[in-house]
Amino acid sequence: MSQPTTPTTAATATKLYSKKAQVYDCIVFFLFITVSSILIVSVPVITRGVIFLQPETPQFNVSSSLTILNVSSNAIAANFNVTFSTKNPNRKTMSYEEIVALLLDGNQSLSAITIPPFHQPGKTLKTFQVAFPTFFFQVKDNSSSRGAAVSLTTKLHARAKYGGWTWPVEKDLIKATCGDDVKVDFASNVTTLVLGSSECDVNGQWKRIAIKCSRIFRNYIYVVSIVLFILFVSL
Repeated sequence: MSQPTTPTTAATATKLYSKKAQVYDCIVFFLFITVSSILIVSVPVITRGVIFLQPETPQFNVSSSLTILNVSSNAIAANFNVTFSTKNPNRKTMSYEEIVALLLDGNQSLSAITIPPFHQPGKTLKTFQVAFPTFFFQVKDNSSSRGAAVSLTTKLHARAKYGGWTWPVEKDLIKATCGDDVKVDFASNVTTLVLGSSECDVNGQWKRIAIKCSRIFRNYIYVVSIVLFILFVSL
């Protein structure tokens, strides 16, 4: 016959079960804290790492002059000479494949030219001159008092590769818009007009990735701060 369970035996079993439950709760709590810490830390580390791998966008500056060759009642023939300056703000070399330079009047393409490939070491400034082929554009305002008017935009499309390791994009298609919709007014007796210097608006995948990751980083830190504050208040 089995012996009846004594109160001492039952109390011992209850204490043993309670200790096991406490150990189980501690393990679950430890795993929760570990996983939560990894998740909290990993997102900022990954986003900052991706930003670090993106090279800074090169800077472009343009100075130009417009030479009038012929003026008729409804069209003007002209040459456009441009001096581009590009600065590589990174430590390593930036390599450019063929650069396509476009001259636009609004959305209408007036002329285009290809610039040969070149390499630019880090922290250097490179200058090159471009002479667009002769082009024609329509006169928008050709009164005797105001002369003619045209809105000129110079765009550069260049595929670039950085000397260091980049991720997730190895080559970037950089697009620079220079002198966006600059209105040019000139009298009919003016043959050459110097347009001066202007800084280009440069965009590319490297820049977009860095901006997107920075936005994710800021939003994530904001959300985590709110959650931690709520948990702290609820304790």
